[in-house]
Order: sequence, then structure tokens, then C-alpha cells
Amino acid sequence: MKKLTFFLGIMIYSLAVFTTSCGSPASPSDTLKEFSYAMEKGNAEKVISLIAIDSKEMTKEDKEKLTALVGSAKDEIEKKGGIKSIEILEETIDEDGINATVKSKTTYGNDKVEEGSSKYLLMDGEWRVKL
Repeated sequence: MKKLTFFLGIMIYSLAVFTTSCGSPASPSDTLKEFSYAMEKGNAEKVISLIAIDSKEMTKEDKEKLTALVGSAKDEIEKKGGIKSIEILEETIDEDGINATVKSKTTYGNDKVEEGSSKYLLMDGEWRVKL
């Protein structure tokens, strides 16, 4: 759980990259955007579903902590004027076909720009944020 909390903290303050999408993310880049927009909206349930963990093993306390972190992320994004755009700089899928890295640039409503890199794992046919 500490690793999960640390990762979400990093996402909140440095990656914060977002877009909405229907259905399952088709690529790691789609997952990054879907995860980011879920954070922006404060949708903790969606954020949890996009993390490469077995949510069935999460305790009620773990889910409450994640919900609080997502709420903090939402507040930080609102302070920046929301998400203006997300640009995928590079998407690399490893030879194994189940690990990927996405480099991105997020521009906020206040014109602040943040670049970041995040890792993804293909689980049950869906790309998820890797911790």
C-alpha cells in the first residue's frame, strides 16, 4: 500500500495527465489519458480500476486512502485550471508485449506544462498503470 500511495502522490503532483474514453483502453496512451481524466474528475473507482493491482485484494482502508488521494489530485488539477491538453510524446511497448512506457506532456488551463513518464502492464487484455 505504501508503494501505491507513493505512486499516486507522484501522479498527483507531477504526472497528472488526462482524457476521457469509453470502454477499455486500447493502448497504454489511452490508459494514461483515461487515468488522468478520472483523476481530474475525482473518480476514485475508475482510477482504482486502471491500476495494475487486484482490486479484490484491496481492503476497505486501502480504498478509502486512494479515494482521499484522488480527491487531492482533483483539487490540484482544479488549481491549475483543469487540463487543457495531453500530448503523447512517445509510447514504447516492450518486446514481451505486456510492458510499456509512455512519455507525455500535459498543459493545464493556467498554461503550466508538465512532462512525465509512466509504466503500464497488460492485464486481462487491458493496459493498466504499473506501480
